[in-house]
Amino acid sequence: MPLAVGEVFAGYTILRVLGAGAMGTVYLAQHPRLPRRDALKVLPAELTADAQYRARFVREAEIAASLWHPNILGIHDRGESGGQFWISMDFVAGTDAAKLLRDRYPRGMPPELAVPIITAVGSALDYAHQRGLLHRDVKPANILIADPGSDTQRVFLADFGIARPVDDTAGLTATNFAIGTVAYAAPEQLMGEPIDGRADQYALACTAFHMLSGTQPYESPSAATVITKHVMAPPPPIGERRPELAALDPVFARAMAKKPAERFAHCREFTEHLGSGCAPTLAGSGPSGQDTQLAPTRAAFAPPSPEPVGKRPARRSRVLVAALAAVVVLGAAGVLAAVKLSGNQSRSPASAPPSAAAASAGPFTGTYRGDYDAATGPGLDGLAIPGATASTTTWGVRSVCRPTGCVATAARLGGEITSLPTMVFDDVGGHWVSVGLTTATCQDVNAEFWVALILRPRPDGTLSGEFSKTSANGCAIKKAVTFTRTGDVDVNAVSDPASQAPRVVSPAEALHGRYHDTVKWANGATPKQYDWAVRTDCLRTGERCMSFFHAPPDGSKPLVFSSRSWILSTEREATCAGGDTTPVKDTAEFALPQPPQDPIMLLTAHGHHEQIKSCTLSVEFDERFERTGD
Repeated sequence: MPLAVGEVFAGYTILRVLGAGAMGTVYLAQHPRLPRRDALKVLPAELTADAQYRARFVREAEIAASLWHPNILGIHDRGESGGQFWISMDFVAGTDAAKLLRDRYPRGMPPELAVPIITAVGSALDYAHQRGLLHRDVKPANILIADPGSDTQRVFLADFGIARPVDDTAGLTATNFAIGTVAYAAPEQLMGEPIDGRADQYALACTAFHMLSGTQPYESPSAATVITKHVMAPPPPIGERRPELAALDPVFARAMAKKPAERFAHCREFTEHLGSGCAPTLAGSGPSGQDTQLAPTRAAFAPPSPEPVGKRPARRSRVLVAALAAVVVLGAAGVLAAVKLSGNQSRSPASAPPSAAAASAGPFTGTYRGDYDAATGPGLDGLAIPGATASTTTWGVRSVCRPTGCVATAARLGGEITSLPTMVFDDVGGHWVSVGLTTATCQDVNAEFWVALILRPRPDGTLSGEFSKTSANGCAIKKAVTFTRTGDVDVNAVSDPASQAPRVVSPAEALHGRYHDTVKWANGATPKQYDWAVRTDCLRTGERCMSFFHAPPDGSKPLVFSSRSWILSTEREATCAGGDTTPVKDTAEFALPQPPQDPIMLLTAHGHHEQIKSCTLSVEFDERFERTGD
């Protein structure tokens, strides 16, 4: 029996029913203590009483609560009350894609509305897959939309309550059939075979087909018939239902291939091809044979995949060598947005205590062995680079503390890391932070690289943290690092830290957290949507900074701050639809918002995208970064 309005359940006061299904009822409810309304999902009592399902609920609730992404509906709490499991979630005042189709677009949504929604969901799925999680029930009803079609539109993928670890390959059960939706389910899922992220991609493609055409790919009043068609029938051409979308036929044929190995490697690749096919005047990664052109800020790459894949697009990763570190070209893909900075590196034994002479100096003084883990890439999100190796460098360090703060100077005494011969560290919020500049090779040309080293003192006397190198043209690596004190330092080998001027805080440091990025083209092409995390590294003079927007597994957009504005300036070679290559250049200037704010909530610019050979194009664009969280 549904809960009554005004009834209190698990401390929540029921306000109204939002929806109901086989897996329970969702209510709008007042939080017990906070001035907040949540969506409260209450599961049926018969499921709660099922011992097998109880274990499954605990597992799935933990999985769902661990996800954070701008396009995934957040889980606040979960528990059991009165013999029923419950989950509290973000409440989204809006609609869902299924209702939007029924009420406003029964013959299919316009591509300019549907594609950004599908792209956002694809970003959420790739984020979950990178963390070893599957959704398994992607469908229009699970896509929530706030302010659909407006400049403030937000998209959320809901019901990750049926997510399961990727390596949990148990087949479908009767309960699973009740949960899943056969109209969008992949053949391997329907047949009870092991599944991976490409099953979610298949469901996303079926969802996109429905949103664009107004009809499900395989429609029948018989579930058995629908299942048979998913398993046996070729993907239906969307051009037969909407002739103006015939260019998307090969895109859906691939994403809905019967064999997972024949699909795209990632949801992002599917959504890129979908967007390119809907905007023939501007693209970049569209299917071969289409008269498309390059998408903005995109570099050739092939991101690492946790599962085996079949034939991939022509783009391939390019691992570049810069100085003694491997540097990987980054693509500006609109995918995911959650960041893990330091890895779980091994720790060296505690060092011997410093001598009395050294102890009289600042807290970071002595000779240190720096152990650097193998480089990760292609960005700042911890993906391994094949063949990368660990390295060691010895540093002499002196430090001093004064009213303006603690500062340390370091000189390289030997080892394999040669990016900078000297460094200056400042104590910023309990971390020793050093940012410097060097030059190295990026995309076959010399480029300026920002070298950042961030160390946190540990109770055992070591310091641990992260070493990174980023360039304005989209190359980057990251290494986890541990500094272990091995002895005293020769003061003549290291400059006096007391001679250093105080660190200047740059206004650019207010650009931090997570941002939603929208690029709108002057020629009317479909806007590009991305979700990023950004880290800003500033020279200690405060005059210049690198704000590096990144998203796993393969995306980046670097902005360099100077003279109260950020500059986007990237140049690269990219591949046209016909297979030829063309130089691509993107430029834009983002002014520092006034009055000053921290954090920066909105950053805007007007820019230019140019392709000068093979698939020639020159187009203006407007871009805006809107902050979505920490």
